Amino acid sequence: MSDVLLSHWSLPDPELRSLIRRCELVPALLRRQVEEEIVALVVPNLEPSEELWTAFHKQHNFENANDAALEEWLEQRGWDHRDLCLHLLRPTVLERFKEQRYGPGVEELFLAKKNELDSVIYSLLRVKDTGLARELWISLSEGEVAFAELAARYSDGPEAQTKGVIGPRPLGSIEPAIAERLRSLRAGQLRPPEALGEWHVLLRLESLNPARLDQPTRQKLLQEQFELWISQRVDAILAGEVPDPLHFDPDA
Repeated sequence: MSDVLLSHWSLPDPELRSLIRRCELVPALLRRQVEEEIVALVVPNLEPSEELWTAFHKQHNFENANDAALEEWLEQRGWDHRDLCLHLLRPTVLERFKEQRYGPGVEELFLAKKNELDSVIYSLLRVKDTGLARELWISLSEGEVAFAELAARYSDGPEAQTKGVIGPRPLGSIEPAIAERLRSLRAGQLRPPEALGEWHVLLRLESLNPARLDQPTRQKLLQEQFELWISQRVDAILAGEVPDPLHFDPDA
């Protein structure tokens, strides 16, 4: 919001706080405050690197820090130089903070969660009629017809649109009862129909792909730990508690 607009739009502090609460912005604002506290802790002078400045100028076609277009860009947002520095530093600084805080334990975390991270592709067919489920299973078992054809024709769930094929999906994101059954199968193996809730379900495992601690998985685990931590910190602040001091070791 530009300074010009702010100069014509003012609310007493109690009304402003009430408006922020009604818009349900308090948790988001507190989260951003914590993130910017981290930035100031890790880079006390709030000065982005030359690489960050160069990338920013290139992204927006600004020639340099004195470019009139840059000044206009800042004015449109109501930002000053400090605001811009926080904006540029925040993504990379948060990555450094996450790596220092959670990086040393990421291998152990991966091993603990590996079963959830393994991904599968499977075929699913579900109907409500017990007799129909058994007829379809017999047809599939004897190779009379393809699973995809039967799923497209008979399955009562949204998987009918994909001819029964689901995935790849992490096992941890799948309904536990189905995930447990998929783990018992070999690739290409079909389970007999089973009652799961209101459905009679046919399952076939197409493939199981063991998770690896590659860079995307590592970043995902670090982000999950960070999200849990910052959510707990924001909740503590909202509850009126004083959170533990932030810590970052610049020499680590």
